[in-house]
Amino acid sequence: MGEWSEYFEDFPEEAPQPPSAEEIAKEKLDADIKGMNADAIDLITKTKQKAIDKAQQQKKQFLESINDCPQCGETKLNTYKLENASYLCECQDCGIYGSGGNFSSALHQTASAIGDNIDWRNGSLFKVSTK
Repeated sequence: MGEWSEYFEDFPEEAPQPPSAEEIAKEKLDADIKGMNADAIDLITKTKQKAIDKAQQQKKQFLESINDCPQCGETKLNTYKLENASYLCECQDCGIYGSGGNFSSALHQTASAIGDNIDWRNGSLFKVSTK
């Protein structure tokens, strides 16, 4: 059998071609976009975590008890007694939440939300009156 160069002389369309300038530029652009997306996602994640940490700090004064979560079973269901005498339950593990006029009704609403795919970190019911 002959050398590869002889084969490519017979079939030039199959000869390996160096990438064109357009292909090189497209690959660089794709890599740059992926890098910028990763940076943006990282910034969004950090900003969201700062907001969660700030909210947790604000809620700390209203924390009344920590119980077992009806959804995930972890002992991470924070119960807050708010200024307006309502109660709010938020699981720090799975994110399920519910509120009510007393602890029992807040826990019942939280348990009723099982399977609703709700997460307090995406929209909490926690509100503090600003006077």
